[in-house]
Amino acid sequence: MAQTMDIKGKLRVGPSPHIRSKRTSAWLMSQVLIALVPPLLAAIFFFGFRVLLMVGVGIGTAVLSEYIYQKFRYQEVKINDLSACVTGMLIGLSLPVTAPLWTVMIGSIFAIIVVKQLNGGIGKNYFNPAVAARVMLKAFFSPWITNWVLPSAWGIDVISGATPLEFIGDGAQTVSEQVPKLWDLFLGINLGGNVGETSKLAILMGMLYLIFRRVIHPKIPILYILTTVLIMGFWSGFDFTFMMAHALTGTLFFAATYMATDYSSGSLTPAGKTVFAIGCGILTAFFRIVFDYPGGVGFAILIMNACAPFIDGKLMPRIYGHKSRPKTKYDRQGELNR
Repeated sequence: MAQTMDIKGKLRVGPSPHIRSKRTSAWLMSQVLIALVPPLLAAIFFFGFRVLLMVGVGIGTAVLSEYIYQKFRYQEVKINDLSACVTGMLIGLSLPVTAPLWTVMIGSIFAIIVVKQLNGGIGKNYFNPAVAARVMLKAFFSPWITNWVLPSAWGIDVISGATPLEFIGDGAQTVSEQVPKLWDLFLGINLGGNVGETSKLAILMGMLYLIFRRVIHPKIPILYILTTVLIMGFWSGFDFTFMMAHALTGTLFFAATYMATDYSSGSLTPAGKTVFAIGCGILTAFFRIVFDYPGGVGFAILIMNACAPFIDGKLMPRIYGHKSRPKTKYDRQGELNR
């Protein structure tokens, strides 16, 4: 067994790794939780303190589900890595304020047990748990989670209203008068939808924090949003208002910042990140233009999650001194197989 040696008290020589980092899974997840604070505060301001209850139920259910599953399977309990907290918080912020708390619980259980743990746990799941839970809830519990209301400070006198995407999706090429002004969309004023995606200003603050802390690569959210906007520009004859309305409505900003950047389910290679982000943007624009489904973000990310291992396998970085990329089959649940 290799041992560490101290040479004259100046040089310590031992087995690798020789460079260590404090960037543990728990640290990374804590940074994401911090970055989610601005959207959380904005959601509380616009929709009231029920948002805290939704987020609390989401986090509590997710953590308890992971603890029970790992205890039942006689596995090491890893709730201290905070990944379940992030998933629960994302689910709580991904629903309208009118969503029943039991839908938050079902979404969190599905995300942790079905999507995450049954696929091997943190770092091995093929799909983003929060995105998969959101799509599942939309597919099976839509009547309970699509009762949109317009925001009102502290949640007083909320008024039922449609989301702006319902007026600019499904093949539309112009912005309806029923869509709020771009500045209002950016700030989240008079904008119905899921609580966490209301204020783009708050999401942008979280995005910049994650980029500054080097938790996410900036090209993923930027390329995702930019690709969607450019395609909508081609579709509308480069109508600036139409392009920006698609950027500032729906969950595009929120998902590009907190979901498409997931380490476990996204591409890991430098070139793969580029392809992954652009692919998400193309699919999101495709769903908004072609189908009577104005959002499309959830399906776009899940499709690219499924493609991520193949993308990484084909776009492994070229080894210095070699002319071609290494031929590998990337399996996030195992090892690199040549």
